Amino acid sequence: MRTVLEVGPGALSEYYDWMKDAAQGDVLVYWSGDLQFDRQVVIPDGDALRTADRQRITALNVVAERVLEDAEDGLLCLTQKRLGASVYEYRATRRRQSFGSSETSVLPNEQLVTA
Repeated sequence: MRTVLEVGPGALSEYYDWMKDAAQGDVLVYWSGDLQFDRQVVIPDGDALRTADRQRITALNVVAERVLEDAEDGLLCLTQKRLGASVYEYRATRRRQSFGSSETSVLPNEQLVTA
């Protein structure tokens, strides 16, 4: 299943909800644009007209860091799709979930092995 995350207030909570419910292979589009550039945009605190933009960039940075940490922990596979010149769709695909510190597998002779 493909889900598009609306980056703004509450985005991190929505990301956690997606992680909790996502099955192996589910895809989350967590940003469309140029992530490297968009994360570096600075909006002065005194610019009251762009408060929503500042909050959105702050939420983007928080979500992008969490997505990267989860990918480094092996929970996600990160990819991107080019949509146009300097415009990409950034995707996180849920990897197989393993619970606990051991993996269980069944050998051909039906013997249960826990590593």
